Amino acid sequence: MNNKTDRIFFKSGAAFMLVLISGVFLFLALAALQLMVDTSTRFFIGVSLMLLSFLLSVSLGKFGFYISFVLNFMQCLVYAYEYFNLGYDYALLLGAMAFTAMIINLLMQYYITRIAAKITRIDKEQREERGRRINKELEEEMFKRTSLIVSQEKSGSSSEVNEAIGRNIASSLDPLTTLPGRDMITERASRLIAEDINAQRESNIPDNVCHPFTVIYLSLDNAEDITRRIGHNSMDLFIQNMAHKVREAADPTDMVARIVDADFLILERRKLSDKDLTAYADKLAKEASRAFEAGSDSMNVHISYGMAKYPQDSRLAGELITKAEEAMIGSSGHGIMSGDNIFEGMSKDDITAVFDDAIRNNDLYMVYQPFFSAKRELKGFEAFMRFEHKGVFVSPQVFIAAAENTGYIRRIGKFSMLESLKTLAEINKVRPELTMTVNISANQLKEENFVRSFSSTVAASECNIRNIILDLPEESLITELSDIRSVIEQLAATGVRIALDNFGRGYSSFNAIPLLPVSVLKLDGNFTSDLANDSDVRILTASAIELMHDTDIKVCATGVGDEKQFDILASYGCDAFQGKYLGSVMRADALNELISK
Repeated sequence: MNNKTDRIFFKSGAAFMLVLISGVFLFLALAALQLMVDTSTRFFIGVSLMLLSFLLSVSLGKFGFYISFVLNFMQCLVYAYEYFNLGYDYALLLGAMAFTAMIINLLMQYYITRIAAKITRIDKEQREERGRRINKELEEEMFKRTSLIVSQEKSGSSSEVNEAIGRNIASSLDPLTTLPGRDMITERASRLIAEDINAQRESNIPDNVCHPFTVIYLSLDNAEDITRRIGHNSMDLFIQNMAHKVREAADPTDMVARIVDADFLILERRKLSDKDLTAYADKLAKEASRAFEAGSDSMNVHISYGMAKYPQDSRLAGELITKAEEAMIGSSGHGIMSGDNIFEGMSKDDITAVFDDAIRNNDLYMVYQPFFSAKRELKGFEAFMRFEHKGVFVSPQVFIAAAENTGYIRRIGKFSMLESLKTLAEINKVRPELTMTVNISANQLKEENFVRSFSSTVAASECNIRNIILDLPEESLITELSDIRSVIEQLAATGVRIALDNFGRGYSSFNAIPLLPVSVLKLDGNFTSDLANDSDVRILTASAIELMHDTDIKVCATGVGDEKQFDILASYGCDAFQGKYLGSVMRADALNELISK
């Protein structure tokens, strides 16, 4: 009965059961009535029973056929009893009618099944062909964006690579400086992270094969004021000179990109110490400032820089860039972000033991942050995982990285999912309409039988699957789309909703969103934090919300920190709001007071 492809009509489960119960009840009622009427009427009712069995078989698919077959067989037994035991001659003809109905139903079901299978096969072939075509278009587009990365690394002399570089040079490089842009360096960092995670998984001691790198964000202070003073044309010349100076000062193995205006990004991979790294960044900043010198004359400028490290600070390329920029702003000219890694030097077995103890001692637990509508009505919660080791809070970037490196991420993912959905089930006992957003990674989606495992977890939690929102990082669209797209579609088919998280944090790909069954787009808090002061951010935010609404996608703003930011987003038509201004994260036992309001 679960195989809906065998049914032509009544795909809905409720309609199916209604027709089934009504049909069986009507058949039994007519059969009982047939025993109480005269002979001519019994033949009329017999014909009606044949027609009813045909309708059940055709409209309800295989299950309807089985039911009609059983009902007709029961009729045959009744007629046989009347003929052989009671001596009713007309029972022989009625039995022949019932047997004929069984044979006709069998033949009809055979051809209906064949037709349904053919329709399903044709539909599947069309969807697969459409998927192959879309994937081919995406791969071609992504290749255009990535082919030039090899120009700043040891790339060999492949004629195919050279040909690709020649074809895409005009569209792939920043036209002003001929350096890669933000999207290219983000994608390159994402690829390095993915390769590193795979290498660490295959090693008994992940740290021994880890290949860390550093993102250095370099920016000209007060660039807008300088531009207004000297004009855009002159500023373009200085930016070109900055690009040349930075590229010449950078190590040949480093990748240098221009982000925007007079902002540059350097991807450094040489495992320098903190002291050497700071000296290197100072050198780059000093060389960049030389772009504003001519002989004994020079402009009074200052170059700021900030740094973020992989894997300590983040496992997402876009987030690394954001943190490097935040370090630059927060340090007034220089800075390095780092995180304490309690797993450093541990073997896989040691790390696994730490996680086992954490789950056993409830040191690994879930917290929940509420989100609200524009009318400040509670709409649901988002689940986050927290980890405390020996009384010390461990950042999610650190323990998630360790879990991914050792393969423990699957158990953590299942633990997180089950705990969150159990909490959702309890919440829905009081507020049936509230939802739960659960974060998942591309690595989880690439697990074998993930959809089956997810369905089992939903069943074990006894929650309403339609109240579940799976939160997928937006960066996954760049490097993982071809691998996870079919799984996302399978999940959406179960009734769960898909949200796209971190939009605006790093590389944002509007063109890939319509290719997925996305229900919610989540604006990153760093992206919308400066709405009140930056007109460009306001314009882009309003456009993004309008574009998503045109495609029937809801928009949720995260990181809402104050009333002014809330009011601006609400005026743009934002659908949901989440952040400290509205409600901080809380443990499951603290939710009752909020949901009972």
